[in-house]
Amino acid sequence: MIDFELWQLLKGVSRSFYLSVRFLPSRVRPAIALGYLLARASDTIADANSLAATDRLKILSQLRAQLFTMDPSLQRGLKECAQQQGDGAERQLLERVEEILACARRLPQNNQDLLLEVLGRIMRGQILDIERFELASSLHALRSPEELEEYIYLVAGSVGEFWTKLCLQAWTPYSRVDAQKIVILGTEYGKGLQLVNILRDYPQDVRLGRSYLPVTGALSEDIKVAEPLFEEWRAVASRYLESGAQYVQAIRPFRVRFACALPVLIGIETLAKLKTVPASGQRIKVSRGRVYWLMLLSLLIAAVPGCGKVLFRPKS
Repeated sequence: MIDFELWQLLKGVSRSFYLSVRFLPSRVRPAIALGYLLARASDTIADANSLAATDRLKILSQLRAQLFTMDPSLQRGLKECAQQQGDGAERQLLERVEEILACARRLPQNNQDLLLEVLGRIMRGQILDIERFELASSLHALRSPEELEEYIYLVAGSVGEFWTKLCLQAWTPYSRVDAQKIVILGTEYGKGLQLVNILRDYPQDVRLGRSYLPVTGALSEDIKVAEPLFEEWRAVASRYLESGAQYVQAIRPFRVRFACALPVLIGIETLAKLKTVPASGQRIKVSRGRVYWLMLLSLLIAAVPGCGKVLFRPKS
């Protein structure tokens, strides 16, 4: 379903995701891998700052509307975006969008329907990003908790929902809890991972004049000013990661448990490093060596029932 070159492309744009997805069973692996590549392609378009925001907005809107039926105008837009990228995996990704879509069109129809649904939501989040942070004439920040919840759902919670619905179609039963509950846990799991990213990048975002954490006044790089807001959303992220831990422990397929356990563990480790607002310029990251150790723990969680109750505990 996916040729070797596309697997290498996936490895090039996200080694950590590649490590997880390669272990997934074949019945869900192609749809998840193709969905990731297409979402990463749209994200690359959204971030192509050498193009005007209005041009990127147009290309994203076209791609969202014509995902499986690209017209010549959209093809030209993708080519222009690719030319703005330096040599590397992101440029190759944009150059091969049509090839990726051709693979997606060979998926079973129910998989295609779920892909269209999740990619539409992801691109809606990316479009809102441009409208709110680049085209808005007022404060470049989300204004309310509802706006932040909407954003993290569109760009990541919807991914957890997609993953879960795909797996519910592939396995009967997929989980030890009912379908409605596992979809909610999967959605919150995705939202938690995105919220950790937002907290990690908060100082850099403020320095660039924007904030995903909801503020109503002037943006400030003063850590003391940001601390209460940061702590509030850190607590929300922790709750959502707990949903991720519950998700892993509820699902049945061994290899899917392994693939889902690793991001939860990385999220918990990252959140432990974010007890306070990071200093400007500080890089918060789980080391590659630590990631390999967490992979071993993920294998243990997948193989031994009950291990997750201990290994998923938040770090003190």
